[in-house]
Amino acid sequence: MDLFSELENLGFSGLDNLEIYTEEEKKSSSSVVQEEVHIKTPDELEEDYIYDKSYTCPVCDHDFKSKTMKSNKAKFLNTDIDLRPLYQHIDSVKYDVVACPRCGYAALTRSFGPMTSMQIRKIKEEVSSHYYKNPVNLKTYSYEEAIERGKLALLTAVVKPASDSEKGYICLKIAWLYRGWAEYVQEEDSEGAEFYREKEAVFLKKAYEGMVSARKKESFPICGMDEVTFDYMLAALAYETDAFEVSAKLIGEILVHPKANSRIKDKTRELKNLLKQAVIQKREKK
Repeated sequence: MDLFSELENLGFSGLDNLEIYTEEEKKSSSSVVQEEVHIKTPDELEEDYIYDKSYTCPVCDHDFKSKTMKSNKAKFLNTDIDLRPLYQHIDSVKYDVVACPRCGYAALTRSFGPMTSMQIRKIKEEVSSHYYKNPVNLKTYSYEEAIERGKLALLTAVVKPASDSEKGYICLKIAWLYRGWAEYVQEEDSEGAEFYREKEAVFLKKAYEGMVSARKKESFPICGMDEVTFDYMLAALAYETDAFEVSAKLIGEILVHPKANSRIKDKTRELKNLLKQAVIQKREKK
């Protein structure tokens, strides 16, 4: 194509082979385009938001590193109705468990720490003696790996034994991981997503059972939450597990609670609307 053909009327000719750019400029332009075309994969993006944090295992005294999210770098977006945190480019829940690669002791980050001699003995006898050493050298944790770590933390919590709130909270984290996995594969594998949703429902039920028990027996703060926040989470879990009457009762109490701030009240009103819709749908099915 003659780029300058229209200039013939102005007295210019012989411009058919005139190049706008030199060969060097073409190469430079091409390299810039190639750099701009590269788009980071989800795993590459996730790598930017995690780092290796050092720990010492309270069971076997092994020094190791566990991947942790850079909370000050990741952009917080919102929370699900049951307070699952949502961040841009990373699922923070995948990094909520610390697991010793030598003895298998695992716990939520907030619970990883000193234990009694009896608890250590139980973990050595019932967890470490069966555990295959698992040297971890991963750049990020997949959902499968994160769920494996979560279930190892749940086993450890049962063996210790941990409080009902700790066990319930681990179950909730596992449910969130299955939810995240379902969302991750939804477009390409709808059957797989449905399977993970079913798993999520199982662990939501176990989380609800643990939190109900904790509410009766434990003192606040529970799982780092004050009474209002905990009751809101319990109301959300009741809604998700079809315990609608319990959810409605808790919602009513939160909305008139003197210590409930505007943020938690707005969230509670959102839950109230979802509950109304669920009750209507349940009636229509009968």
